[in-house]
Amino acid sequence: MGRYSRLRYIQTLDPERDYEEIFQLTTRYEFPWDYNTGYSFAFITDFVIPSITHTLASTGEFAHHSMKRYDDTMLFPFDTHRHGMETPDGRATVRELNRIHGHYEIDNTDYLHILAGHLVSAIDWINAYGWRRLSEPEERALVLTHRRLGRLMGIKDIPETYEGFKAWLEADIKKRGAWHYANSAMVGYVLGIIADLCPRGTGAIAARGIVSLLDDDIRIMLDQPRTPAWFSATVRRALRARGRLLRLAPPRRRPYMRTPHSYPHGWSLEHLGPRHLKGRET
Repeated sequence: MGRYSRLRYIQTLDPERDYEEIFQLTTRYEFPWDYNTGYSFAFITDFVIPSITHTLASTGEFAHHSMKRYDDTMLFPFDTHRHGMETPDGRATVRELNRIHGHYEIDNTDYLHILAGHLVSAIDWINAYGWRRLSEPEERALVLTHRRLGRLMGIKDIPETYEGFKAWLEADIKKRGAWHYANSAMVGYVLGIIADLCPRGTGAIAARGIVSLLDDDIRIMLDQPRTPAWFSATVRRALRARGRLLRLAPPRRRPYMRTPHSYPHGWSLEHLGPRHLKGRET
């Protein structure tokens, strides 16, 4: 198999019909690190919306169980997509996610902001730093997969296209984004998670590197320090260099599988979610 063989196969598929298959090939074979890193980057930018910050801070999960909270947030969609959104296991995962969310008062606009933020961040990251840009079928498949998941979660008024998601997200940040006293603390928890996930001795610089990638208006709302222009440029050059080197690597043979720190011996649906909500009905 050549480096572009999988892309050629993807281009024979119809994203309107085969979006789940394309999504799996793109996120678990072609760009697993880039997709997950871009998706995770939205954890930080979510905190520019005070109502989102307030909801997440009020649960105490990031403060007291930060790594588990991160792992669970990543595993819910991972398991949904791994099983397939239309399968019994996939639907069971979404039902459990909806059951947990049902314990909190979350506005549709906040749900939509998070959905849009993670999609746009993942696509933008791959196109900026991946070993190649997404093809049109891949981008469309990512959009349709997120739209379907959003509908299964009961989210309304979901945009139709990537451009629609991006425009809606930018408008929402402009309308509702603001500094909040809890923003910095919540970002600190996420940066702490990033540091813990890095090899020993590299966590601090990795966290600083993430902050350096924030747009200035986002950085100010999150109350994060300004980084020197040379440092930000160096981080971006290093990420692009990684992509160029990866272009020379052989294609991935096995699908990416998450290895969450919170569940070193594996996990099941029963493990996911806040412990204090297990077995309780809404």
